Amino acid sequence: MGQTTQRGIKEQNCLDLVKRGFFWRDDVPCEEPFGHRTILNVTDDEFNNGLWQWLVNHECYKSCFGLLEDDRFEIASILRTAKPNERLSEFPDFIFRKGFIEHFQITSSKTTRKGAEHKKDEQAFKSAVQKEQEEVRKQWEHEMECNTLRSTSWTFEYGAHSYEDLKKSFQDSWEKHLQSLEKYNGTKEIGIFMIEYDESALGMIECVYTDWINGMSQGDMRKQEDFKNYRLSRDKKILNYIYQFKDKIRYVIYVYRDGFEIIRTDNIPYLLKLMPWDYMIYPMIVQERQTMSCIRWEMKNE
Repeated sequence: MGQTTQRGIKEQNCLDLVKRGFFWRDDVPCEEPFGHRTILNVTDDEFNNGLWQWLVNHECYKSCFGLLEDDRFEIASILRTAKPNERLSEFPDFIFRKGFIEHFQITSSKTTRKGAEHKKDEQAFKSAVQKEQEEVRKQWEHEMECNTLRSTSWTFEYGAHSYEDLKKSFQDSWEKHLQSLEKYNGTKEIGIFMIEYDESALGMIECVYTDWINGMSQGDMRKQEDFKNYRLSRDKKILNYIYQFKDKIRYVIYVYRDGFEIIRTDNIPYLLKLMPWDYMIYPMIVQERQTMSCIRWEMKNE
């Protein structure tokens, strides 16, 4: 949280990803055309008096669900001013003038008392690869001839993942952090849960063709949505679950490998009206590969 612990780094990186999506474009901060201010040097008065709209990458609004313009300004202000909680290991992770941001991770793998199976398997893979890389590096140093290239790789194949495990992880983590919120004596006018899913193990496809006649054309009507990653904004079951807590949690920020989503919880019923069909959520076959290469060439003196 307030210190550079591993936990604090993980949470800060998650928040920074959202901030970059909001205030950066093409890897540089958005700049207003009058005084060339960016989010890095704008004053509070300048930001609050309308300049904020010039400093936001409007493409990020595609990641905002159920937010009015006042809500988008509110979120932009929160992302700009939220600071790590200086009380290490205490709820929440970040605080701002009117409330808090609490971060937690979810998994779609089985979870035991020792943690998520995916995390344990992934860590075991990384440890084994690191050990083998040292051995390979030493071998190459002694055996490689000049003007040669060598390369080797290691593959980590995901184990069992399921939507049921993700839903259980989500609800268990949500309720655990909600209990911490109940004990929190700080300002909580605006509550935000920032939920991170970094496994990319589940896909989603819209069940548009459930009652479709096989072979019948659809003209230029819209195509079904097909995501190679889990999207919280399309999960009607969990959205309905979140809606129960709209009086305690105003926004949910969902962070996944391809981006982020910001959901205004009390407007979830409007979002559900835009989804007449359900989505099939299914486990994907996923492999991650680490590669190590080495080139050795002879330097010639001329």
